[in-house]
Amino acid sequence: MTTGPPTLSLLASHAAGDFPMQSDRMAAEKFDSRRVRAAHVAVYTLGFVPAVATSDWSLRQSAAFLATIASTHYAVDSQRWNDAVPIWYDQALHVIAMALAAFLADNF
Repeated sequence: MTTGPPTLSLLASHAAGDFPMQSDRMAAEKFDSRRVRAAHVAVYTLGFVPAVATSDWSLRQSAAFLATIASTHYAVDSQRWNDAVPIWYDQALHVIAMALAAFLADNF
């Protein structure tokens, strides 16, 4: 059985892709524009490439992981959260999706 990237690498990739790699325009417009949201998801997903490339996953497992995090990230970021919902709620959903994607890729 192959193993994916270490958890810390995945968390760092998530943090980099969701914050510093996201432009101000993406942050402001991703909820109103599917095109901007898709661009954000593409940039976010690219943040995982170094971690995935250094893992023991096959190309098929890596592609499955990247496709899963991209699609789940798009779905979560498509939600309009009430202002009363703290940012950690959104972030928790992303981390749960990332863990699920890693589990699926490990067993793909």
